[in-house]
Amino acid sequence: MKSGKPDILTRQPVPAQSTRQPNPFFQPWVQDNARRHLLAPHERFILVGGDQQIALPLAVDRRIPGWLPTVGHIWGHKHCFDSTPLAQNPSRSDIEALFDSLTEQGIHLLRWRRLPTDTNFATALLDFLENRGLAHEETKRYQRSLLMAGGNDPDSFLERLSKKRRKDLRRCRQRLSELGAVEFVTYQGRHDAAQWCDDFIELEASGWKGPSGTRTAIGCSENERAFFEAMAREGAAEGNIIVHSLTLDTRPIAMTVNFRSGSWAWAYKVAYREDLANLSPGVQLEVEGSLAFMNDPSIACVDSCTASGHSLMDNLWSGRRPMAEFLIAVRPSANPMVRASGLLWRRYLAVKNAARDKVKKLRSS
Repeated sequence: MKSGKPDILTRQPVPAQSTRQPNPFFQPWVQDNARRHLLAPHERFILVGGDQQIALPLAVDRRIPGWLPTVGHIWGHKHCFDSTPLAQNPSRSDIEALFDSLTEQGIHLLRWRRLPTDTNFATALLDFLENRGLAHEETKRYQRSLLMAGGNDPDSFLERLSKKRRKDLRRCRQRLSELGAVEFVTYQGRHDAAQWCDDFIELEASGWKGPSGTRTAIGCSENERAFFEAMAREGAAEGNIIVHSLTLDTRPIAMTVNFRSGSWAWAYKVAYREDLANLSPGVQLEVEGSLAFMNDPSIACVDSCTASGHSLMDNLWSGRRPMAEFLIAVRPSANPMVRASGLLWRRYLAVKNAARDKVKKLRSS
């Protein structure tokens, strides 16, 4: 971990016309590096609609026998939390061209995960499927916490937390201050990711995700580390990454890495020192980071990228972003397969929920 006090960087002004929010996870600085380092050996990568208005990264499992219907997955590796195409306001002809491209690639079924349904694209997609008579089943629905930064009052933000929680946070900050100098540091605008990249990788690997735990930290995989370093280097150089860091005597004890596109931000990664967990450095950083976003007039919304029920962000951020996963027939001949899959899936969920309710009754009794 580097020593010395990091520089506090200020963001370059964002043009007033920058109001669109093209998905950062499908932009070249993320997607190209992901394809280079994260594509599994059994996955065949296809960029469908590459010469059209809508282009989508698709993965097909090479292990599936050729005589079975070909299922394409919108490529959503573990570091991708949004699958909205870059086209913001697609026309019917744009989506029709996309599905024609899927058909030309021999795709029968399309599995679409992590799709926000509050976008113009999602509305246009569902309208197209209905009008074209293509079967589609919603296999999962959930919500992600959303910070409505624009127009929100930072002074009343902490009132969303209980008095007890606010008192605990003040106590934790006081105890941290007794251990050394505490500072909130931000890296943003065009900058060199080397100022924070290694610190984040080391911090994440120091906890339960590290070598002595689940080994899911970025630093535990050569491919993931290579992806993260290349992505961070290019994204920071283009001003597409915002990093918040809580330091103790200039050494990070909690960090968040956020992607930026237009007036939106996506909370991509978080890490904190677990030996200081009793002082809640991660919670303190999330609060400081939220306030920083709310005080920035160029930021309108921040997507938490968390699963539904994430208690901290659900408590802090009042907004909600609807998410869904779909199984879609690319051609009418695949409609029966989609409908049958949807029926089986609903029955499975009914059995699962009934079993869960029985377990709850047994536990309560």
